[in-house]
Amino acid sequence: MAMAKLLQTSSRLAGAVLGVLSFVSPSASAHAKAEAKSSGAGAHEGAKGQTSIVLQEQLTELITTSGQGQIVAKPDAMRAELGVEVRAKTLEQAQAELARKMAHVTSAIEKLGLDGLTLQTAALQIQPLHDEPKAGRAAKIVGYRAQNTLSITLRPAEVTELGTQAAKLVDAGVSAGANVVQGISFFLARPEEAQAKALHLAAVDAERNAKILAATSGVRLLGLHSLDGSQGRLSPIFLDAGIAAASLKIETTIEPGELTITASVTARYHFSNH
Repeated sequence: MAMAKLLQTSSRLAGAVLGVLSFVSPSASAHAKAEAKSSGAGAHEGAKGQTSIVLQEQLTELITTSGQGQIVAKPDAMRAELGVEVRAKTLEQAQAELARKMAHVTSAIEKLGLDGLTLQTAALQIQPLHDEPKAGRAAKIVGYRAQNTLSITLRPAEVTELGTQAAKLVDAGVSAGANVVQGISFFLARPEEAQAKALHLAAVDAERNAKILAATSGVRLLGLHSLDGSQGRLSPIFLDAGIAAASLKIETTIEPGELTITASVTARYHFSNH
């Protein structure tokens, strides 16, 4: 019982330092209990002493190794921000012009009939424009700048069509009057499967490295003591700002590229010199 508590404490400490996923094998506890039971009821004190020795050996004689896993996947979703910016002399004129142009942009995008398309307002800004202040006079309001930005998410049924459909979407918006193009990125809508595969590869790599170390050192692996894993941050692929700006002038060609999903594992194995 005491050994199990020690193993649990060791697991919690390792998890706090190294990360997200943690596992501690109960094999050392089972080993100690088996030793104690085999001693017999008449040798209770001797069994306790033997258990203590086994516990000390199991907890101190460890091979620590690490492993890395990497998965390359094609993104299956796109996110972009398209918008309209207008300037007018009065607030009412700015609001009316902005509403008219945004209606054209939204309608043009929706008419494409793309599957997996969602639109929502990301930002709406209205600011006064001032002239240059002069001596003895504060700056005057000479007009208004208004901007409305749409956040657009696209997740087509066919992943191979993502780049083509993203290009159609951007071109349709720009042709309809969008003069703000920013934040174009590609990502995995559900990255859990790819992350799990990367973590599996990392665990396999850690075990392979432990076997190499054991063979090189002339010792024998007994079993897993603990396993700590962490998944690398999955960052989307951002389209270069220059390409986004160029899409205002020419027909767009977009290549989503590939995402790299990584994971790392730290493993500890019991070993024997015998």
